[in-house]
Amino acid sequence: MIIYKNHSKIIIFCPPRKVTGGPEALHQLSHKLHIIGVKNVFMHYIPKRSNPKPDNYSIYISEEIGIIEDHPDTILVIPESMTFLIKKYPKSQKIVWWLSVDFYKVLVDYRIRNQNIFKRLLYKQFDKEYHFEPLPNVFHWAQSYRSSIYLKKHHIPENQIDSVCDYINPIFLENRVSIQKDLSNRKILYNPKKGKKEIALLIANSPELEWIPIQNMNADQIKDLMANSLLYVDFGENPGRDKMLRESVSQNCCIVSGKNGSSKYYEDLMIPEEYKFDFSEERIPEIIVKIKSVLENYTDHISSFTTYKNLVLQEETQFEEKLKKIFIIN
Repeated sequence: MIIYKNHSKIIIFCPPRKVTGGPEALHQLSHKLHIIGVKNVFMHYIPKRSNPKPDNYSIYISEEIGIIEDHPDTILVIPESMTFLIKKYPKSQKIVWWLSVDFYKVLVDYRIRNQNIFKRLLYKQFDKEYHFEPLPNVFHWAQSYRSSIYLKKHHIPENQIDSVCDYINPIFLENRVSIQKDLSNRKILYNPKKGKKEIALLIANSPELEWIPIQNMNADQIKDLMANSLLYVDFGENPGRDKMLRESVSQNCCIVSGKNGSSKYYEDLMIPEEYKFDFSEERIPEIIVKIKSVLENYTDHISSFTTYKNLVLQEETQFEEKLKKIFIIN
């Protein structure tokens, strides 16, 4: 288990200027540790940039640090995209937060493949990378049920794994009671960065429907759009518990999804199977029928998403309680 002392430094590694689910989770971690009274919590951005914290995350408390001391009392929180840092700080306690599963191997292979000739002569990148070796001071947080399965398949002992899930932006938790749907709204929301091929085929096969991409919007704008819509469609890869899926259900949107990544597991996307599809071109008519059914009979469908919504609404409290337990805050 992590040994936290009052003089310990907790350093959270994060890519700079990124406005995606992973970096937001890392800023939420900083924020909540400050809120529950943990001292000496810092963000360390890699690669180094000026003004690395996005304006979108100004609501989260954070303090930046430049120099890291490798010491047994130092606790490093490392996203799975930066596992090359594990062996760089052998003395420190390390927590790998598996916010995604898919990017780990992709990025490890990329770093090994792209080392230059001088680095190859001096050392092998393969030796610097973390390959699930049994290191006593490396612990793991699984953001999703899928991540926990992945870690166990790689022979990580259960006593080195904890389930720690982030939460949606607090903006989505404001004024929930006042959500009033316009049942004549037939716009279908989707994330254009995810499931591009599948969404393109669905759009091409439903010219009578209006598809609205969620892009170039801040959290307030996304919230307003979702609060005024009936349906969010997602056929993305979903390497972890997806933020937009959780945001949409918080605003009383129904969901039609694929079964990629974490969406396959009920524990991660807690909606009935009738709203999940193994995508294929043959199933496009069936998917479109379901989409039209939701749009035309929203009040009959929305109750199917109550369980998932309640889970999402509890995530912030559960996140805070989990951190108190890990860092022994009474």
